[in-house]
Amino acid sequence: MITNPGFFCGCNTDYFRAWGRVFGLSAKKHAPWAHVHYHVYDGEAQDLDWARQHGFTITVEATPDEYNQDLEQRKAYWSNMRWVRVNETFAATTPVIDVDADSIMVRDLSQEQFLKDLETSWVPTAPKRDQRSLASAVGFGKDNARQIFADMLLNIRDTSRFAWADDQKMLDIMLDQDQIRPMDLRYTDFKFRDDSYIWTGKGDRKFKVRFNEMLKSFQ
Repeated sequence: MITNPGFFCGCNTDYFRAWGRVFGLSAKKHAPWAHVHYHVYDGEAQDLDWARQHGFTITVEATPDEYNQDLEQRKAYWSNMRWVRVNETFAATTPVIDVDADSIMVRDLSQEQFLKDLETSWVPTAPKRDQRSLASAVGFGKDNARQIFADMLLNIRDTSRFAWADDQKMLDIMLDQDQIRPMDLRYTDFKFRDDSYIWTGKGDRKFKVRFNEMLKSFQ
């Protein structure tokens, strides 16, 4: 179990090489105190070597056969099980942000500010959407939100089958039940504002000029 505060980044091996490695390098620059852990689906030896050479920890997991029939099924498994894995990887009271691999830290973040922001667990929200939760970054504090979330997802896995966006649906339920609080976009800003700590390249945003300029500075 990891007991140092920091970031968890889960993705498949191709995404790790294309985008995920940049997040770690950017965090190393702007939050050198933070522990960065990667969980790579279908990871290979070169992924482990790269992470360890740069001072990050890493675990790998083979995609189960029942979800390995096509990309849509694989993505459903990867996107939902990462929340279970972060709960297994970081100690229960260790503050951690689970962040999408296509994210870049763009501004210095002190450990003091990080811990202040994670006094309780949160999920960024888009109130005008039917599905409010933005799962591109979710912060877990010392409360039991991460366990509640993991248990909800494991129940889906064990009783039916994962589908894309199950995690966001469960986060919406947690918001309704006050088991997690809403958060602004400072840790997953798709508008690329200068006062945010992390920009997200979710969807096609990763191909925007401003995001790519920042990306290239770490490649």
